[in-house]
Amino acid sequence: MIVKKTIWIPVVIGIVSATLIIAAAEAQFFIPLGNNTSIGIGEIFTTLSAALGGPIAAFTTLLLTYGVVGMLHPDLFADMTSTYIILADATAHFCAMLVVAIIYSKLLYPLTRKTGFFLLGWIITIGVYYYLAFLPLSVVLLNLADSDFGATYPIFAANFIPEFLGTALITTLFWFASPKYFRRPQWGKLNHKPDQNNEL
Repeated sequence: MIVKKTIWIPVVIGIVSATLIIAAAEAQFFIPLGNNTSIGIGEIFTTLSAALGGPIAAFTTLLLTYGVVGMLHPDLFADMTSTYIILADATAHFCAMLVVAIIYSKLLYPLTRKTGFFLLGWIITIGVYYYLAFLPLSVVLLNLADSDFGATYPIFAANFIPEFLGTALITTLFWFASPKYFRRPQWGKLNHKPDQNNEL
């Protein structure tokens, strides 16, 4: 069965995600992980919005987040180098979110019927998001934006371990607690729709 999704659902997902990210950032809300380590909620909602809302939600999330934060904190764009760095970060996020959207809609959701396999696949997807998409792109783009930035993959990979673990844990708990029908991608076309009686 082919399911067509309307454009407004991904847009709403993107708006909600951006609103939560901005509110948490402005409130300086962080999730403690122990050992004096904490993470923001940005990657939690970027990955979830990409999975559920696809490219449109990803673009909406980033456009609103960077746009509103830029208006609230214009000093972030104080010079061209700062602007290039922010654009590099946004580009890396968008490309990595597209990877999540494709994996989720083409592989993870249609091919995993059991919840255990779905959750394991999601954790792997988060690993791909960080270590095969976002971090490599960030290193390349940030060094292009500022030759003095000095970004290296080994340093980024080590520094992002707590964030990867926190994001993987929290988003996995989110999927586990969500109704199974809520996991369905709300964008594009699904060539396979899991049997509702055996879904996940």
